[in-house]
Amino acid sequence: METIFDYYNNSHTDLTYNHPRSLRIFDGVMHLTAGFLGVIGNTMVFIAFVISKRLQTKTNIFVVNLAFADFLTCILMPIFTWSLIADLDQEVDQWFDTMCAFAIGIAQGSVGCSLLTLSFIAMNRLVLITQTKETYTRIYRGRNVALFILIAWLYPITSAMVPLFFNIGELGYDEVAHICGTKTSHPQSYLYDVLVVVLLIPVPMVIIIYSYARIFYFISVHNNQLRSHQAGVSSVSGMNQQTNGPANSHGLNNRRLKKQVDISKNLFYVIVTYLICLTPHLLAEIFDAKSIVITQTKVLVVSNSFVNPILYGVKHPHFRLVFACILRCRWQDVPQPSWILKATSNLHSKTQGRSDGKLEAKSSGKDGPTTTL
Repeated sequence: METIFDYYNNSHTDLTYNHPRSLRIFDGVMHLTAGFLGVIGNTMVFIAFVISKRLQTKTNIFVVNLAFADFLTCILMPIFTWSLIADLDQEVDQWFDTMCAFAIGIAQGSVGCSLLTLSFIAMNRLVLITQTKETYTRIYRGRNVALFILIAWLYPITSAMVPLFFNIGELGYDEVAHICGTKTSHPQSYLYDVLVVVLLIPVPMVIIIYSYARIFYFISVHNNQLRSHQAGVSSVSGMNQQTNGPANSHGLNNRRLKKQVDISKNLFYVIVTYLICLTPHLLAEIFDAKSIVITQTKVLVVSNSFVNPILYGVKHPHFRLVFACILRCRWQDVPQPSWILKATSNLHSKTQGRSDGKLEAKSSGKDGPTTTL
């Protein structure tokens, strides 16, 4: 009896599938453009993290890991672009098929790592806002953060690679969709797509939804308690409380809590944007793998890689300041400069001083007084 997987595999391997070359060239250019912008944007995230001590927090370690995953996806875009625009309708060279398999394997691992990292960011914000400082410090010690990062990479890569060892699916150049991906000619290609989705998506999504629901509930309760507290004090005392803010039971005063909530909102926007970009591709993979929509939704997934740095630059209160300094090349204005930036600045000042000294010496030698006999 034919199973649902057999039905989808048979329907998706129809080689009469038509993806016009002109549309493939357009898709290839879009892939390459998104990758180029993503490399620039995520490189700025790396630089900002390195040069400012203010950004070197436990939360931003996860942000940098997210940027690195996006960066890896972006630098692979020339391979995907070539697979789209090259005339590969005939027999595909083995070396290019292997390169495609490598590219799509890394890209799948990076996308899975991004989603898992976003769930770890949500957990981090939940602990930071709702728990005491001591609890947060105990959970997010250096070795624990390193373990989180290791899991964020190992789990998605394992989930994407293990089914292949059991001959469930095959990666390489897909002659049906004319792009690097899961080969739809393989009899178990649809089962592979479903397995990857089931293994990578539900758990991080549950963590994200639970964490932000708890954060929202905590903030609502805190705001209600604050209003009740202010209603029971005198007007003068109330003004003082509004200025400094009473500390809640978890050691956060109102001003600090507001700052952490603003950062959490920015990271929530990043999560929502990621899901908006990823969901169409997941639906296309599962329900319409025969359609050219599947290739075009991959552009949307890659586009998320350069959207994240834009969100940091527009919404994140700390990244916004450092990005402005980077774009204007005003390194002296970077808030809380790191030792790397200080050492680089000192080295530049010494080099510049030596150069100026040499120029002055040459100038005095040329323009100095001459002795006449």
